[in-house]
Amino acid sequence: MTKYPTIDSELTQETFSFPFVIGITARQWVEPHHHQFYEISFYAQGSALDLVNGQMIKSSRGTVVCKLPHRIHETKLVKGQTYTKFNLMFDMDILLESEIDAGLKHFFYFSADNEKSPFFQLDNEQTVLMERLFHEIFKDFKADDPFRHSYIRSKLIEILVQISRSQGRIENTAPVEAPADSTNTGLNNNKISLVLQFINRHFLTEVSLGSLSQKFNVSTPYLSKMIKKVTGMNFTDYLHELRIEMACSLLISTRMNILNVSEEAGYSSFKTFSRVFLKKKGVSPSKYRLQFAKIKY
Repeated sequence: MTKYPTIDSELTQETFSFPFVIGITARQWVEPHHHQFYEISFYAQGSALDLVNGQMIKSSRGTVVCKLPHRIHETKLVKGQTYTKFNLMFDMDILLESEIDAGLKHFFYFSADNEKSPFFQLDNEQTVLMERLFHEIFKDFKADDPFRHSYIRSKLIEILVQISRSQGRIENTAPVEAPADSTNTGLNNNKISLVLQFINRHFLTEVSLGSLSQKFNVSTPYLSKMIKKVTGMNFTDYLHELRIEMACSLLISTRMNILNVSEEAGYSSFKTFSRVFLKKKGVSPSKYRLQFAKIKY
């Protein structure tokens, strides 16, 4: 099977001491691809067509596009128009160092997944502020000043806060409550966030609840309970949710045959993929693709 295009470099703390990159893209088509890190794009000028996980928008100055890990996305040129946009790419670990950031991380990493649009349109005042923040973080990223990483992290947090506030989001920092018998489980609030982040990074592989409990040194029953409490789904349903959304993105964005889509989305059994897809979406993968066949890019 030919794998769908991915970004070669993996922005994780396993390969980078500080997992953060910022760049500027202008006047070019960005082919459909996915990667395991979070990406936020901000349009400083011009316009283009953005497709993220099957949702499309004509982006323009002030548009913010949020791309979760392993979500197919691309940028297409609009005839007769150009664009310039900033691209922030980072690993969520830099947001998990403090429980103070838990609510912000939860919004961008989980709440912004399937229930909310990945696109945000800022007003003029917000756009001016956001452009200044992106220029500041870009300048410091290119420099080699003392305490550079601390400055970049602070600016990244400011950017995320401003995006959230621009949409009227209310921060939810309520801690996850542990049951009374959890004193020996070894699973605190930060660790459950790390578990969920690991799932979101590795859902295309053979990840299991048992392997997670061993990796994070917690009991399987308690880990299962905490995943259900935080996500609203049991582990299997949450894993299927991530994989099926990946499959939907591939069905809409590519001409890949459905068998390859199932494999690319992490399923070793096409029968299981078809059954789960029908349960989640109410139609077969082929019918789902046909529903979006008239989308024009």
